[in-house]
Amino acid sequence: MCETKDSPVGVRIKDIVAETHDTKTFILDRAIDAKPGQFVMVWIPRIDEKPFTITGSGKSLAITVKERGGATKAMHNMKKGDILGIRGPYGDGTYDLTKKKKIMLVCGGCGTLGLVLLLEEAMRKGISVDAIIGADTKKNILFADKFRKLGADVIITTDDGSAGKKGFATSVLEERLKIQKYDAIYTCGPEIMMQSVLKLGMMHGVEVQASLERWMKCGFGICGGCALDPSGLRVCKDGPVFKTDVLKDIEGFGTMTRDKSGAKVFWKDMC
Repeated sequence: MCETKDSPVGVRIKDIVAETHDTKTFILDRAIDAKPGQFVMVWIPRIDEKPFTITGSGKSLAITVKERGGATKAMHNMKKGDILGIRGPYGDGTYDLTKKKKIMLVCGGCGTLGLVLLLEEAMRKGISVDAIIGADTKKNILFADKFRKLGADVIITTDDGSAGKKGFATSVLEERLKIQKYDAIYTCGPEIMMQSVLKLGMMHGVEVQASLERWMKCGFGICGGCALDPSGLRVCKDGPVFKTDVLKDIEGFGTMTRDKSGAKVFWKDMC
């Protein structure tokens, strides 16, 4: 397997799969050995460099990209055979499945992408997996069929009730925790959702592991743009996955982050 640290290596796009109306998976001609929770820095020539979670490792690296801004729009306009620059994988803090027998995955929006490799590893280890996949509306549900095919017991929620149960993923989690014991809860998605997951996990005495998103420039712990207050832990190097003992002490977890200049901003103002 190939690691590309720490300068970009040119890789060619082997295939592109449309997942939803605005989300595509790019399958690349690069073998990479990634752990669940790790990410790569992707250079879009002449445009920008951005971090993306890994949704497929092994013989072909895969990343799944939702069109959000200029860089992702440029990627969505790319074709088979086009070239991207890749470096990584990054992230020393990854999901931990040690001594787990039954787990819950709580996925919100694009956060579903960050839990695919974890589900695959859990299945290989014979771990029983329940998964709640939440989205605002039916057309934005990601990887539900993939999760089912891999062996997870999937519950869908949508904010508008257009598919599955109407409401938030955390409401279903609250119901499940009253009737089912889990060894751990793994979550990825909007931070306000993960904040609620953390509170529910602590209330029921269940370990929570969450993948955080912060502004990343270097990806390997030098720039400090993704440092967490007050610990100074870096999302790119010490994370991106953190457990309950760290999550509960992060200043502004679920309410605040920092922009590319390092200034504090509130999640509600970014929506």
